[in-house]
Amino acid sequence: MSGGSVVVVEELVKSFGSGAGQLVAVDKVSARIEPGTAVALTGASGSGKSTLLHLIGAIERADSGSVLVDKVEVTKLGRRALAEYRRSVGFVFQRYHLLPALTAEDNVAAPLLPFRVDFDKRQRARELLDIVGIGDRHTALPSQLSGGQQQRVAIARALIASPRLLLADEPTGNLDSARTTEIIDLLLTLRDTHGMTILIATHEQDVATRCNQSIHLQDGRIV
Repeated sequence: MSGGSVVVVEELVKSFGSGAGQLVAVDKVSARIEPGTAVALTGASGSGKSTLLHLIGAIERADSGSVLVDKVEVTKLGRRALAEYRRSVGFVFQRYHLLPALTAEDNVAAPLLPFRVDFDKRQRARELLDIVGIGDRHTALPSQLSGGQQQRVAIARALIASPRLLLADEPTGNLDSARTTEIIDLLLTLRDTHGMTILIATHEQDVATRCNQSIHLQDGRIV
């Protein structure tokens, strides 16, 4: 990982449904995220923070507006380039999405298993598990790990492709206060050590106050 990405969104719009049932989830949002910063996206449930994160990560397609990551206009990428872009971004979710039949090590390596790379995937996975503090559990199945440990595996998996941008959608939503502190400590250490840019969608004010910047959303707009 070599530094963080700069992210610029301009007049971004995303709606779901149509006619009288249309919901505008992101409504003409513009923002700039500086490289190497941790930024919290805050707001009540339904405020648009997760949708904004998904637009930046190209999980969702915008209706209009633009997303630029390191001057690459993500909103104009074709299908193959979009797939490559998604592989270059780290994703962490509230639900860990670990494969129950795979060990921690194999879960971390899983995103790269279909691809040819110039390093040993499982060795990289073990190194990342060491970085997130659970290297001694590399052979454990998800069912043998606590919630906090499973989230550490998910974070290690998000780092397997050495991303410059990490997107975390309510990463502490299923954790108690002690585990929440541990996970945010870990994310901020990644920022400080690697200069990674981190966006965290969260409803927890304690998490937001530890970030460099907070962007508050209400009804799809920045307020």
